[in-house]
Amino acid sequence: RLAAWAPSPPTSPVSRAVAYGWAAPLTAAGLLLGALSRTPPRVHDGVVRFDDARGLGGRMLRWRGFAAATLGHVIIAAGTPGERLLRHELVHVRQAERWGPLFVPLYLAGLLRYGYRQNPFERAAYAAADGPAAA
Repeated sequence: RLAAWAPSPPTSPVSRAVAYGWAAPLTAAGLLLGALSRTPPRVHDGVVRFDDARGLGGRMLRWRGFAAATLGHVIIAAGTPGERLLRHELVHVRQAERWGPLFVPLYLAGLLRYGYRQNPFERAAYAAADGPAAA
C-alpha cells in the first residue's frame, strides 16, 4: 500500500505548520548538506532547493549516481531538475512530512529489504513522477 501512496501537500495553515515542524530535524540536516554544496539556495513549491550542487552534496550525489536527494523540505540536485524529477522529489518531501524523523530509518529499512527501485517509498515517488503533471 505504501508504494501506491502519493500524499498531497498539507492544505491548512495548522497542518502546514505541523508538517514543517515534524519534518524539521530532516530539514535541518538537508540545510546543512545544502550549505556544504556551495550553491545558492532558492525556495520553490515550499521547499529549499540547491540546484547544480557542488561541494560535498554534489560529490555525494554524483558518487552514488543520483540526480537529486531530499531531506525534509530540502532538495539537493546534481543539475537543474526537470519537472519529472521535481514531482519525484516532492513526493519524498510529503513522505518526510508524514513520517518526520522516522522517515530515514523506515526508508533505509525499505532499502535494505527491497533495494532501491523496489523500495516502497521510491516506487511511490516514481509513480507520481510518471503520472499526470498535476500529481
